[in-house]
Amino acid sequence: MIGVVGGVLAAVLWGTSSIAAARSSRLVGAEVALAWVLLGGLAIALPAAAVAGLPHPSTRAIAWAAVAAPSGVAGIYLTYAALRRGPVVLVMPITASQGGLVAVVAVALGEHLAALAALGLTVVMLGMYAVMRRPGGAAGEVPHPTGAIALAALCAVVSALALYGSARAGAELGAPWLLATFRVVGVLGFAVPVAASGRLRRPGRATRFVLFAALADAGAFASYVVGATHGSVAVPAVISSQFAAVAVVIGFLTMGERLTRVQVCGIVAILGGVALVTAAQG
Repeated sequence: MIGVVGGVLAAVLWGTSSIAAARSSRLVGAEVALAWVLLGGLAIALPAAAVAGLPHPSTRAIAWAAVAAPSGVAGIYLTYAALRRGPVVLVMPITASQGGLVAVVAVALGEHLAALAALGLTVVMLGMYAVMRRPGGAAGEVPHPTGAIALAALCAVVSALALYGSARAGAELGAPWLLATFRVVGVLGFAVPVAASGRLRRPGRATRFVLFAALADAGAFASYVVGATHGSVAVPAVISSQFAAVAVVIGFLTMGERLTRVQVCGIVAILGGVALVTAAQG
């Protein structure tokens, strides 16, 4: 049950954060927006880690964290870069494939998944792609820029590695220290070089978006790690990938658009799939 709850919270927070990421990256550029999000996340993570106390991780946990942290930072940058070049309804379903990739890797490496849970996760993924489907016709068509597609696909692969590594390291490091590790790596490897090159300007009109993204990303990551370290990795990974559906629904609502019948059926499928997984985990 903890894995389901953690995945749902992560999906909601990452979904709302992706809308803020799209807005901020288009206002000030992907590099500037991400640099400020990483700096804001570090300001949140360090006090939380200090309160949590010093962990005593094994060499294996440290190794997984060393793999997950740079992969996570790269995945975030690729998301911002893709959102700057393409629409949310195109980018998000591709990046959200990371959840399915993590589930496949987890099962391939020996994780047992009950038949009912596997069925539920499959229904959830199908429902997500139904929500992503746009109405036909010239007015409803979505542009398919090659650059955005390539970046989103690469993001899915890199982020899957980060999510799986986070689940393996999080059990010993804990969510606060793992988040702090991610943000330290991100600031040193990305924000500092951007600042040193003179490209880190004030976010201006994007300030509220980068602040919200920093808070939401931190909360989503913590929710996912807690969920992934209390049972199956596949369950929170797939459920948290529904941030794509959350982002599209929010985008539609804020733009005054209406959901089609197929998209409504997709939302119902997602809810039903989550219910199946919850029953299986209970």
